[in-house]
Amino acid sequence: ADELAGRRVITDENGGRINISPAISPDGKYIAFFSEKNIFTLDLFIADAASGKIISKVSGAAARTYDDFNYVESGGSWSPDGRKFVFVLFSDGINKLAFVDTKRGKITREVAMKGVPALSNPSWSPDGRKIVFSGSAEGITDLYLYDIMSGEIEQLTDDFTSNIHPSWSADGRKIVFSQEKLNDAGHRKFSFTLAILDMKTREVSEIDIFDGAYNMNPAFSYDDRHIFFLSDADGFRNMYKYEIGTGQLLRLTSYMTGVSGITPYSPAMSWSRDGDKTAYNYYIKNSYHIVVADVDDFKPAEADGSVISLEAGTLPPLDHAAVNLVDSALYSRKVVEPLPDDSVKHLPYKPRFKLDYISNNASVGVSTGIYRNNLGGSINMIFSDMIGDNQLYSSLSLNGEIYDFAGQAAYISQKGRIKWGTAVSHIPYRAGTMSYIRDSIILDEEKVPVDVLQLDYIRMFEDNITLYASLPFSQIRRIEATASASWYYYRIDRFNYYYLLNGYNVGGTREKMPAPEGSRYQQLSFAYVKDNSMFGMTAPMQGGRARFQVDKYFGATEVFTGLIDYRQYMYLKPVTLAFRIYNYGMYGKVTDENVLQPLYIGYPWLIRGYENISYNTGDTPSLTSLNLSRLNGTRMAVANAELRFPFSGPERLALIKSKWILTDLNLFFDAGMAWYRGDKIIFNYRDTHAADNEKFPLYSTGLSIRINLLGYLVLEPYYAFPLQNGGFRNGVFGLNFLPGW
Repeated sequence: ADELAGRRVITDENGGRINISPAISPDGKYIAFFSEKNIFTLDLFIADAASGKIISKVSGAAARTYDDFNYVESGGSWSPDGRKFVFVLFSDGINKLAFVDTKRGKITREVAMKGVPALSNPSWSPDGRKIVFSGSAEGITDLYLYDIMSGEIEQLTDDFTSNIHPSWSADGRKIVFSQEKLNDAGHRKFSFTLAILDMKTREVSEIDIFDGAYNMNPAFSYDDRHIFFLSDADGFRNMYKYEIGTGQLLRLTSYMTGVSGITPYSPAMSWSRDGDKTAYNYYIKNSYHIVVADVDDFKPAEADGSVISLEAGTLPPLDHAAVNLVDSALYSRKVVEPLPDDSVKHLPYKPRFKLDYISNNASVGVSTGIYRNNLGGSINMIFSDMIGDNQLYSSLSLNGEIYDFAGQAAYISQKGRIKWGTAVSHIPYRAGTMSYIRDSIILDEEKVPVDVLQLDYIRMFEDNITLYASLPFSQIRRIEATASASWYYYRIDRFNYYYLLNGYNVGGTREKMPAPEGSRYQQLSFAYVKDNSMFGMTAPMQGGRARFQVDKYFGATEVFTGLIDYRQYMYLKPVTLAFRIYNYGMYGKVTDENVLQPLYIGYPWLIRGYENISYNTGDTPSLTSLNLSRLNGTRMAVANAELRFPFSGPERLALIKSKWILTDLNLFFDAGMAWYRGDKIIFNYRDTHAADNEKFPLYSTGLSIRINLLGYLVLEPYYAFPLQNGGFRNGVFGLNFLPGW
């Protein structure tokens, strides 16, 4: 292998491990490339070609109004004056050309190519007026020309084979590109050859070199005398130089890892138009580096364009003892005659459900004991049709008696842009009470005093039917609508266990007790959702989430509810600064009549440190103003801030490298308040007593560690200081069982 030609300007030290699709500016001073330098997303960076210093960045998924960048098999191109850069992004379900102001690092314009939903590898014309790109429509990939001023789109090629990687000549009269070719013989059924399109006559001429190889990523030299390209003719993917006039072919590199991107179709090289300078990818030590070189940095060697050898790129064994059935089928060149039209019968597609998944914990069990017998078991199943447009989910479970049977079935239609579905369910909720009374029973025809242990099993049953729909605007934004109706009814069973005064059990009875009347609720819900967060080891680390929702309840209560849930995560390598604002309230004339349960802010996923308030200070206003009633209300507001330190985990994220133990250390500050309508809110609370109708914010701060238990559970032990309940003199240990908000 040759020594490296040029100098590595973008490596994993000043970039990421993936630095791909380099595009050098016309004057050779700057490089545009895609990189996951910021770990979570691939962003577009512009750097100095000499020093590698990052000049500007176009953010990817973390701050996007679009869905993503098209970077795997596509690059970009500079305008002739170097002031703009064009590349391809995903937005609204299709590809669009994105124009970037290179000085500000901002996308100034997004343009969809009408009739061409998939785009790649745009190339800006030397006069700055047009852009040629490779586009796919109805499964066929051709070259298209976009007029920037008029917006007109012209199809330049029209054939069955794929045409990719277009690049302009310096005078703008020709376009060189890679054209797919069906081979009559050889190891490959398909290959790519170089071709030149004359823009005046629209004629295409092939360059007959390395027949059967993948000849990709061509580019004219600044004087249009040569074509630089990448080829795997020697089994590797190296750089070559072809002289148009004489047909001379030179190999410029001989690297063991080649000059390559993520796939064989990825652009990995570009040349400046004002001089013989190139930027190309070099793969080494699990990283894609970018090398900048002058044409004089290479050590060219003569190459024979009629000879290819693909053994170096072929998986062993090279020689099979028997017929290789797989390769024989893949590379078969059997000519298939088209079938007569009347021999094919067209039938409409009819979706049919088939089982996709059944839970591996499907079980059934029976238990028996001195008091009662129980049944238990559960099973979950998912069905769908062949193309996934329709899905059916079902779940059955039993835990106790036959009355404790629960079931749910849901249908989801994903055929159109609006995703919709329906669900029905029957769910029992069981609670209980226990009491002792003194009574008497008839035993052996005698009245005997006994102690009676009374166990009341209280069951609330919920029957529900729901309709829901979701309209996505992009991968990160959508609106949701839900309509549901619920019926609640009750059953109370009393078990009486009789004990003689010496403690000896003499039997028991069961009786059905009167149950309260049931109720009905109907609900309408509308929500706007945004989520472009990037999850780390135990909590989001970059991006943001938001949910704004309103609900209307009918029936047993007439209540409006409103939800504002806004979260933002700023990754400041290596830590994350996270914020959350959470507000939820019930509004209506019956909210003060205890028809619905009051809200409670003392849960550790809202405010940490106030779990033991009833034990320390009691639960009556007469003892202290800080009691559980201060944590209840029909409206709540919560604010949280965390500084998250990745402690153990992947090397690029955490302080301590670990494959199995994933943890985050967190410094947190929580604040929140719950209140009822008509309460007086005070912020300068200092006294230990306050009026019953006065509510004040509660604050806490502390330290926690979140532990990812092999992806099954996130555990968060914490030590909190409740500032309104003793402050730093009254630290509280607690445990949370949720991922970080």
